[in-house]
Amino acid sequence: MGRTRLFWGPINPRLTHTTARRLPNASQGGRPSIGMALATGLSACLATGAWLPTWAAGNGGPTFTAPAAEAPGRALHLSFAEAMKRTLSQNPAMDLSQARIAEARAAIEQANGNLLPTLDLSFGVMGSNNPLNVFGMKLQQEQASFNDFGVSEFFQKFNQGDQAGAFATEPDSLNDPGWHHNFQTSLKLSVPIYNGGKIREMRTQAQALLQAAEAGDQAARQQLVLHTIEAYAGINTAEAFVEVARQAKNAARSFRDLSQTLFDEGVVTKSDLLKAKVNLGERELSLADARNQAENAADGLKVLTGIDTSRAIDLTETIDVALPETDLARARQRALDNNPRIQALRGRVEAARAEVDVARADYKPHVNLMAQQDFNDESLGLENESYTIGGQLTWRIFDFGARSGKVNRAQAKVNASLAERQQALDKLLGQVGKVWREANMAEKRVEVRQLAIEQSEEAVRLETLRYQQGLATMTELLAAQTELDNARAELIRAHFQRTMQRAALWLALGELASDRVATDHDNAILDVLAGAAH
Repeated sequence: MGRTRLFWGPINPRLTHTTARRLPNASQGGRPSIGMALATGLSACLATGAWLPTWAAGNGGPTFTAPAAEAPGRALHLSFAEAMKRTLSQNPAMDLSQARIAEARAAIEQANGNLLPTLDLSFGVMGSNNPLNVFGMKLQQEQASFNDFGVSEFFQKFNQGDQAGAFATEPDSLNDPGWHHNFQTSLKLSVPIYNGGKIREMRTQAQALLQAAEAGDQAARQQLVLHTIEAYAGINTAEAFVEVARQAKNAARSFRDLSQTLFDEGVVTKSDLLKAKVNLGERELSLADARNQAENAADGLKVLTGIDTSRAIDLTETIDVALPETDLARARQRALDNNPRIQALRGRVEAARAEVDVARADYKPHVNLMAQQDFNDESLGLENESYTIGGQLTWRIFDFGARSGKVNRAQAKVNASLAERQQALDKLLGQVGKVWREANMAEKRVEVRQLAIEQSEEAVRLETLRYQQGLATMTELLAAQTELDNARAELIRAHFQRTMQRAALWLALGELASDRVATDHDNAILDVLAGAAH
């Protein structure tokens, strides 16, 4: 994994009390084993989103695309900024939010276009031997003549003196014209004048949906920042547990050596020596398990950032998150004003209200103008043009409830959106209070865990002296060491909880961004743990 680096922030609160197995051969009053405590604690610490409130965890955590293959070789040095950049650039959650923004912008463009005139070009061809159609096509082509009405037949009979027959003439060219065809090219301009405000309300609806989509994009971005903080700090935490396990193994080895010396001198029994050896074996297993958990944590960050899981990574820095400087009342107000999920719901409410106005527009008259130019000919071309100009007023008077049903449906959507928004507001206010209190308590927990290490160190020192003098058993000494190991693990856990609870508070406020994260190349916790080993 490279150089060991740690970082600390909030862990799952459920980890405060872990179920630990007893030491082998422990007498009554024996203490929990650090081996199980480390394994259980580390696994739970790194469970993605397990500690998060339901509004922050979303639908079970982030989704990731398959990482692009990267050439294995030297470890990839990964800063938090680079991890954040990789996460935002390849996560499908961002692709989805950007697609929704594009969809809303296209809807606005569509609504704006519907307010403007439209120009349509059409081409058609028709052939017929229907007398009425043929005569109409001839008129459009400016080919109609008196002969189409049988004039020549009329005068032929009239000149022959058959005046009665002449007036009874049935013109063959009109009644049985034969096939005729027409090529028509049309250019039509349609101008919307008034449509009950329908188009403008459709534009208002699209603008509200755009605001909701942009807020949703910001929410998705902040959620990914949180997951990146969690994954990056999770590796720091996992490597800290490795350090605790290493210190536990070193202590177990020293106890084994001490027991061997005292056994050789006849001070302790063989049972104590065997207990020390078993304890050393368990600590070695715990160290191996902690290293495996660290690798699992690294794989999680690789998947999140799109790095090939076969490539080693080395975190170049540790991270911390500052505590927002605000009291609870102001924190709640900031969350109501800035939380992007609430802003997205507000946009959906406005969009639903605009949909009601769109439906009500059907109750109003619609006025439109049109101008059309036509070309008609027996062959393809632009001959025999004609022009048509007109206007149309349409006002539906009765429709058996179709319009009222549409309005009622839209109003129901408004009511549902309002209820959803209020539900989210109530939930957010409660969660802000919870994470604000936890974030403000986190520093105190760190201080208490630090004091616990100091107390446990002194207890181990005293028990070691008593054991050397034959006044204590190996079981009592191992119990004291277990308390120290657990205290170290709890300090790591408290640091991780602090980081994540602060990040969760920023998320609830709607103000979580990568610039809220402070980075450092040093780590005070390593110094604490290293000092505790002595």
